[in-house]
Amino acid sequence: MLCARRILLVAWCTLLVCPNSALAGLWAHGSEHKDRWPSSPSAFYSDYALIGGKRTYSYKDTLVSDAAFDRIFDERHDRFIGFGPEGDATLTVDESLRADVEAALGRTTRLNLGGYEERVLCYASSRPGDDTVALFTLSKCPENCQRVSEIQIRARKREVRVLSKCAKVPGVHAGIATQSGLHLGMTGAEVEAVLGTPQHIQKGLQGTMWFYAASVSVAMSREEAARRGFPGVEHKPVPGTSYCPTPGFDKFIVLWLREGRVSAWRVWLDWGL
Repeated sequence: MLCARRILLVAWCTLLVCPNSALAGLWAHGSEHKDRWPSSPSAFYSDYALIGGKRTYSYKDTLVSDAAFDRIFDERHDRFIGFGPEGDATLTVDESLRADVEAALGRTTRLNLGGYEERVLCYASSRPGDDTVALFTLSKCPENCQRVSEIQIRARKREVRVLSKCAKVPGVHAGIATQSGLHLGMTGAEVEAVLGTPQHIQKGLQGTMWFYAASVSVAMSREEAARRGFPGVEHKPVPGTSYCPTPGFDKFIVLWLREGRVSAWRVWLDWGL
């Protein structure tokens, strides 16, 4: 489902060569971002785990300022805190693996819901009166199907099409948040204080959707490329050329609001590898 966007990313990245960009900076996981793209990704793909999840949302490209880029790529949005029976486990988009999720929440079935290369782990709260569901998307399946590319938290179990296949656990609950302060029940004003003005607002089946998105290309060290299972994307010249692999990726943060408060949100990093 992501083929068209991936082709665009690869085509753009092949034009990049080794000299450093003036916008380069280093992220906590060891990748160096080389180039920011001035417009946001223009499509948001299907979410097969949800009721009506085959619907695809698209919107017009928007310019992304440096300030908006920095807000979107703030890694505190990627770190979800409060998982586990004691609420002391952290799981991180683009860092945590399936083994980390299952260590925090218990084993569950990996669901193939019809996506191009994604699989989903689903957990629903077993706490009395708590309607929270957590969805974890694993990317690069079936060959390299361990890393969590997306975490989604939802306040309404009835919106989840695959609820009967979700593990019921006490480690998922309404108090889960990101280190940046995203959580269920936020007002729109509280969201804007964290993320700024949304780039796009659209009515969805599960509420009003607020979209934030930006794209970047990245230089990986040998260690980082090997750790991700893609040793061929190490940032060094391809023999006989000046070309260095710099894969690109899109980052999406999407929130659903009902009656003016956040009823769900997701953070998703889509690599063009």
